[in-house]
Amino acid sequence: MSKDECKGSTLYGSYARCLAKTLCYVSTPMTVGLYAPWGSGINCLLQNVEKHIKVEERQREKKVAEKSQEKPRLATGLGFILLLWHFIFLKPQITERHEKRKNFRSIFIQFSAWEFSGSEKLWAGLITTLCDDIKNQFGCIPTGIVRALAHQDTVQKTTSNHEWVSKTILRIPVWLIFICLILLACTLAFIISVYGFTLDEMGKGYAMAVEGVGFGLIGISALMTMKNTMMVGKNMFVSQKDKMETLMNKSDFSSQLGFMNDVKQEVKVLINFIRYMEIFERRKIRIVLKIMSLDRCTPDKIVGALDAMNILLSDPEAPFISVLAVDPSIIVACVEQASSLKGIAGNGYEFLNRIVSLPFSVPKMDTHTKLKYLQQVLDGKDALLEENPPPSQQVKRFQEDPSESIPLISISIASNQLPKPRNGNLNAGRYIKQAFQCLMDLDGHLHEYIEENFLEMKRIVNITSVMIRLMVERNVPFSSFTPLKIVAWVILANSWPCRLSWIWQCWEDAEQLRELDEEKAIDDKMLLWAIYENALEKLKSIGPNIQKLLALDGDPEIFQKFLSISYKFTVEDAKTLLPFTINLDQSLKRKIELILASNL
Repeated sequence: MSKDECKGSTLYGSYARCLAKTLCYVSTPMTVGLYAPWGSGINCLLQNVEKHIKVEERQREKKVAEKSQEKPRLATGLGFILLLWHFIFLKPQITERHEKRKNFRSIFIQFSAWEFSGSEKLWAGLITTLCDDIKNQFGCIPTGIVRALAHQDTVQKTTSNHEWVSKTILRIPVWLIFICLILLACTLAFIISVYGFTLDEMGKGYAMAVEGVGFGLIGISALMTMKNTMMVGKNMFVSQKDKMETLMNKSDFSSQLGFMNDVKQEVKVLINFIRYMEIFERRKIRIVLKIMSLDRCTPDKIVGALDAMNILLSDPEAPFISVLAVDPSIIVACVEQASSLKGIAGNGYEFLNRIVSLPFSVPKMDTHTKLKYLQQVLDGKDALLEENPPPSQQVKRFQEDPSESIPLISISIASNQLPKPRNGNLNAGRYIKQAFQCLMDLDGHLHEYIEENFLEMKRIVNITSVMIRLMVERNVPFSSFTPLKIVAWVILANSWPCRLSWIWQCWEDAEQLRELDEEKAIDDKMLLWAIYENALEKLKSIGPNIQKLLALDGDPEIFQKFLSISYKFTVEDAKTLLPFTINLDQSLKRKIELILASNL
């Protein structure tokens, strides 16, 4: 990114870039919890994420084309005929070469839960939207062929280098049988039409036998072709969406034990089709499912949608990245109120943590973003929060139309409020590798604070990657924040979110009272543990009101060792790191704030 571009960027733009970069590297399936209160521009952030992922796609394609001279195939024109040939007569295999491919294609699907809130089963709308959009993306003919001819066949891994092998009948390639039948039928038809009188002279019995064999083969071929054609036609006109809607419209479907399994099988067919297209196109395909407005629905429907994500979209081979864009405080309250989870999910935060692989909590708007948003509102434009054009383009536009004046709000932004240009010498990848080495260092103590939970380990790795990219993007000096310190902070926020939120609230309250009483002011060099210790009695007094929040935290004694001995973070450290701490749900601090206010 150039300096000019950085000067026009916002903190939200940095969040979008770093999240997009991470989503290009994470393994699927993946569920991203994009946490932000209503009205904070989360849709704009997602639009920017999509834009940056597309940029990364093009860059990957260019690098792969230069390195391997292999271009992706498109299913258009002659490519569509080639695609049909592959689907009908050949069977794909996942080779080592395909697994190592770095180029990819992302398909973005948006599911607005509010549009389906009137239906009996909200989660059904999620699955039907997914199926319908994929069919529209690739066409009804390819999807119909795969569903008809390869419904039970899954794409298998192979050690060979051949990505496509012939379908066989009695070890004979289907395409060869098909060609032979056509040639034989044409030959017999030619013999009968040209040499019909000669055959009569040779004997009616012999001629009838030849005709019988010929017409028999033609009949078998025709029946096979008609059967396959009818199956393909049925699956073209009766889509997966129609099939599942038929199942769900049955009055007794809810009592059928195998219903959810039937839906899961349909999702597997969908995954299988995507694998077919991946191998044909010679690149990976990822389905980015953006789930919006879920926090506007009733509790039981929210729980149903979350269960569908967890059950139907979490197959180990599924190429899905589910982005759950919600206000966590509302989702948690709905989960705890849902009648279907009585006795199962008493703590909504724990329930949400079991589903989400990468929590991404969007911070409050920075001044530059807020003013840019206001400028777009004043200009009567949609607040898409796109990057500003470089100053050279702005000057050119002004020269073409001198009557166009510079907006007043952009003049009011002080130069020291603009984000610093990104330092091109900083390499996020290098710092991320160093951070991962700190996690694996047996001589260090960091691994002692990580829970023996595979999902927690995966979350820490994903969060660390995004956080370091954000800090590099915003040109935070790494002289005072080593990769070890950053990973330690990620673990702190992941393992003790409630206590860290409590400390944050305590020093924020102290700063608000600084003007009234200077003696109560908290120095930036003060240790976080000291703040926690000083406010411990106050925490105990409100403890019964925040039991569910405290249940999210790990061992309190280990927390004491972590902050007082191993990693002595200060207020100054926290103020620098918090804007990039994506895994600290800010609704926790808000709940603590409301409880404290009610006790005044």
